[in-house]
Amino acid sequence: MRTLFTDLARQAGVPDPQTLGRRLHLLYDGCAVSVRMDADPEAAAAARATAEVLLDAALSAAPQRGGIG
Repeated sequence: MRTLFTDLARQAGVPDPQTLGRRLHLLYDGCAVSVRMDADPEAAAAARATAEVLLDAALSAAPQRGGIG
């Protein structure tokens, strides 16, 4: 799974895809454990929202393209 997340991060243009891939993998594993251990029906929605925050933060660290000059 980590390879998949890292590859997707790279395709999205994240400057450090390995770090985001690792974080998303940990989130994925944590969500799976929460669903199984806690029977939390909201775990997937919470994980998705967290993944969006992580992706937005990773992309905001990317160098800006275009601009003046």
